[in-house]
Amino acid sequence: MTHVAVTGGGTRAAEWATRFLSAGLDVVVDDSTLCDTVADLWPEAQRLGLFPGAALSRLRAAREPSDVAGAALVQVVAGNAPSAANGLVATDDTARACSPIHLLPLVEVSGPHADELAVFYRTLGMAPVGPDATAHERWQLGEGLVQLTDGDPDAIIAVMRALRASGIGAGDAFARHEAARFAAGAAAPWAEGDDVAAPLSLYSTPVEPDWVDYNGHMTEAAYLTAAGWASDALFRYIGDDEAYRAAGHSFYTVETHIHYLLEVAVHEPISFTTQLLGVDAKRVHLVHSMHHGDTGALLCTVEQMLVHVDMHAGRSVAILTHVAAALAAIARAHAPLPHPPQVGSVMRLPAPRA
Repeated sequence: MTHVAVTGGGTRAAEWATRFLSAGLDVVVDDSTLCDTVADLWPEAQRLGLFPGAALSRLRAAREPSDVAGAALVQVVAGNAPSAANGLVATDDTARACSPIHLLPLVEVSGPHADELAVFYRTLGMAPVGPDATAHERWQLGEGLVQLTDGDPDAIIAVMRALRASGIGAGDAFARHEAARFAAGAAAPWAEGDDVAAPLSLYSTPVEPDWVDYNGHMTEAAYLTAAGWASDALFRYIGDDEAYRAAGHSFYTVETHIHYLLEVAVHEPISFTTQLLGVDAKRVHLVHSMHHGDTGALLCTVEQMLVHVDMHAGRSVAILTHVAAALAAIARAHAPLPHPPQVGSVMRLPAPRA
C-alpha cells in the first residue's frame, strides 16, 4: 500500500488520520490544520500501541489533487469523494466509526465494497461489523466504552486492556489489535534453504507506556513481557502461528532466568537478539538478549526452557515436523555462537570470608 488519504476537517478527520498513522501507514490530509490536532492525539495512540514504523513524520498535507486521488484508500469525513480516486473510497455511510476513532475498535461497514473495507480495517486492528451485527455488539465495541468511561482516553484503553482476557467485545478486539501489531512486524517464516541469522533479530519496539512504573522506568515484569513478544516473533518465524495453535499445539515456558542489567525509560527503543542454545524432540532452550535500540547497550538477558504441548491432551508431545525442521536449521546456525555469560548461572550468596 502506498498511502491513504483523509478528506475533511475537524476532530473525526484527525482521529481517522491518527488511526492510520498509528497502524504504520503514510497518510495524506487535504486540511493542513489537522497536523497539529493529530500531534495532540498521538500520545493516546502511543498508549494504545503503535504498529511497526508508525511515526508522526509520515503525515503530510496534500499539495495537489493527485495526492488524494492516488491513495489506496480515501476516508471521506466531509465533502465529496475525489472523482478520480484510484483505490477504495469510504464515507460515513459505508464505514462509520465511533469517536474517538483512533482508540475505539468499532467500524460499521456496508455497501458494495464492504468486504474489502472490512479486510482493510481489520489490518489496522479495528473490529469491522456488518449490517447484521446486533445493537449490543456495536455498543460493546463503541458507544458502551464511551459511556462507561465518560470518553476519557486513558480509561478507554484501561477498560479494553482489562477485558483482554475475557475474549468478549472490546476485550477480544484489543487482543486482535495487539496480535495485528506484532504480526505486522514479524519476519517472513523460515523456509527450507533459507540462510539463518546468528543470532536472530526478530523483534524491536519502543518501551510501551504500560510497561513503566511511577519512576518512568520499565518494570521488572515488563522485561519478561517484552521477552514474551520476542518469543512470539520466534514462534511465527518457525511456523508456530495462529493456525498452528488453532490446531492444538503450542510452546509453554517451564523455566525462566532473567538478568537485569540496565534500566530503560518509556518510549526508548529496545531490540532483541535470540539465540537457540539447544533443541530436542519436545524442548527448546534459548536466550533473548535485550539491547537499547540506539546505543546497543545490553539491558537484560532472558534464558528460557520451553516445552511443546498438545493443548487438547494437556501434555507434552513431539514438535511437529515443519516446526522441528526450522528449529533444527536455527540450532545448526547458532551452534558456533558462544553462550552469553549469564546462561546457566546459579543465584546464591557468596561464601562467607574466613
